[in-house]
Amino acid sequence: MKVKNLKWGPSGPRPLPQGHKSWLAYWTSNYGRSVSVCKNKDCDNIPSDGGHVMPLDGKRSNNWYIVPLCNECNSAKNKQEFEVERRHLVGISNQLS
Repeated sequence: MKVKNLKWGPSGPRPLPQGHKSWLAYWTSNYGRSVSVCKNKDCDNIPSDGGHVMPLDGKRSNNWYIVPLCNECNSAKNKQEFEVERRHLVGISNQLS
């Protein structure tokens, strides 16, 4: 699935859910296993962030996700869309709190 980054700073577009130290920890908790590789299909770096992404259809999308990404792939400078496996996406609400 092609996705692109959503950028609102290190804590994401809304407050981190209670009980989680980071968005990567949120992903791990909801996915049910840890991760050792960035989930951008073209990258094999160690993930450092739970990156906020949306499907390529952009503003029309009602679906936002968290996916493990490395610093480079989750950088505000990375404006390219990229491919992730759908099974690695953990859904979050797209409504700002």
